[in-house]
Amino acid sequence: MPSVKEIPVRFVVERAKAQDCAEAALPYRTLIADWYEENHYTLEGYETLHEIDEHFPELKEKPETDSQTEPVIIPGCVLGRFRTDPESARLLVRIIHEIHRRMTIPQKESRKATRPEDVRQDTWTWAHVMRVMLRAGIIGTNHKSIFGDMIERILGKKVKSNSIRRSTKGDYRIVDAFDYEIEKADADICNEIMGLFMPLLMPKK
Repeated sequence: MPSVKEIPVRFVVERAKAQDCAEAALPYRTLIADWYEENHYTLEGYETLHEIDEHFPELKEKPETDSQTEPVIIPGCVLGRFRTDPESARLLVRIIHEIHRRMTIPQKESRKATRPEDVRQDTWTWAHVMRVMLRAGIIGTNHKSIFGDMIERILGKKVKSNSIRRSTKGDYRIVDAFDYEIEKADADICNEIMGLFMPLLMPKK
């Protein structure tokens, strides 16, 4: 029997789904998302948040923009099905756009955000993203220039040419570092970013 002091996440999920509309369910979803983020359980939280989002489609990520639906030739540094399978390739493009969106949310909008995912992520860098993608087997190179070219090609007009390849933000030494060699803050950021890639990495049903 659960402790009175610890309300089970499952209870909150079911209470969220029992609401009449997405607006009423949002506080429950936000509570769960905040708890997962604060306790660094981003990966474990994907399934429960996804369950609520599926019940209320209005809570899903914002619709793709035209730039996200334009055909993108996935570079050769992307491995296997992530490049050759159309569905996986499209999902990869959406995830990269979502990461960029979270990194660049205007501060004014971020302060008014009602969802954790709409808060600007100032501490995320492309070095963190590269580490996650390399360790997840999505890309097969640790070369900053090749990685930067891939990201710039996917984001298209959203970024200037060479902006990521020549960026001084982010310590790329963490890309190949062992887990015990990186700071806890960097490890937590990588876990948060890995959570975004979970739909791509999970086995197809």
